[in-house]
Amino acid sequence: MGSDTLLHPLSAPLRRAAPYPERMTAISALQSRLLETLKSRVLIYDGAMGTQLQARELTAEDFGGKRWEGCIDYLSVTRPDVVEAVHTAYFEAGADVVETNSFQASKARFEEWDLGERTLEINRAGAEIARRVADRFEAADRRPRFVAGSMGPSGLLPSSEDPDLGKLRLEDLVPGFSEQAEGLILGGADLLILETCQDILEMKAQILACREAFARTGRRLPIQASVTLDPSGRMLLGTDIR
Repeated sequence: MGSDTLLHPLSAPLRRAAPYPERMTAISALQSRLLETLKSRVLIYDGAMGTQLQARELTAEDFGGKRWEGCIDYLSVTRPDVVEAVHTAYFEAGADVVETNSFQASKARFEEWDLGERTLEINRAGAEIARRVADRFEAADRRPRFVAGSMGPSGLLPSSEDPDLGKLRLEDLVPGFSEQAEGLILGGADLLILETCQDILEMKAQILACREAFARTGRRLPIQASVTLDPSGRMLLGTDIR
């Protein structure tokens, strides 16, 4: 795996896939303040976003109406002040890195809320909120603060033969994840974090999507990848990560 990918301790390298030459444009060289800072000290991440937002006992109106009640990621548009307050609390507690409010902000999940066409917009809004808070804290004491663009699982399993869970294959997932990654990049993320993956093909789709977003934006970020394993060391569908 190249230097643009940070691996979770329980992860294993993924084989590089061929790029999409017809979609590639000039991509800037990887110049990451975060990676440079990691050479000299440990960086502390924040804690959970979803549970912090749920603890605020928000109403349907906070989510923009009953139709979107419970769509945590949409709060970056409907209640950015609440999302900003969570980031602020984590930086006040000493975090160096906060994750964007976008864990479930893939296009596949947004389609369930009739928000699929707003995938890029909502992810960009989430990254802009985190960037604004990070910059404010850094300006106050000159200590670098960073934004991790969070990309969680789609809720589907492209490796599965189940007609519902496996209805979208790797090539179907790439475009939607690419929109999510592009929004996070445009919003000011310092890296992209692929979280809680339970299907190795889905993670491959996310990495391919990130590369497409890098090509479109001309900006290349580090990728931090992590997967979920059971006690036997296998993923949900039996993949042996070792």
